Amino acid sequence: MSGDYQDFNDSFDGGSYSFSEDEIRNASFKVSLSGYRFAAHFIIIIVPVIIYILIYPLIEGLRYLGDPFFSDMFNVLVFATVAMGIIFIVINKGKEIIVSGRGMVIRRYFILQEGINVNEVYKCEVITGLTSHGRYHTEHFNKAVIYFGDGKKVSFNDNMYKNWDKLVGYMELNQKTVYVDGRSRIQKVMDDILGKR
Repeated sequence: MSGDYQDFNDSFDGGSYSFSEDEIRNASFKVSLSGYRFAAHFIIIIVPVIIYILIYPLIEGLRYLGDPFFSDMFNVLVFATVAMGIIFIVINKGKEIIVSGRGMVIRRYFILQEGINVNEVYKCEVITGLTSHGRYHTEHFNKAVIYFGDGKKVSFNDNMYKNWDKLVGYMELNQKTVYVDGRSRIQKVMDDILGKR
């Protein structure tokens, strides 16, 4: 993808619209949280509520027996988990970018939005080879960080947001991308030994 875009940019003579300029003017897409990631966020909220409803008689029984500590701790745990799920939804689902031609609308927290022109973007940093270590699995992902305006930035991960590749391609067309190797030193050494990169 990037190679094709680079060829288009190289062929642009500045005097008339090339194919890449047509693509920029006709670009229309939205980068938003993918459906399965939203479902995972929703599960964080709904599962503790279901568990709470199922064992509510046990919690009230503990309180009735004069041991409110465990019931209070469980209530706090359920509340904290649900609050965390709501915060994740507001931050991640509430963040999106809508591209239309040379204009972009950046939304945050569902209610804040800012319209900018692509010329106001001074850099799109594409960080590759990032790794997230979980208890049961390791996930590899890339991140695009868009710097615009007066020191503002917004970021999107390819493992969470749909149309991430379109956003990077669009920034390549506009010659805004800067690639950064996000691998750790150990990863780089191991990849060199194994000949992966």
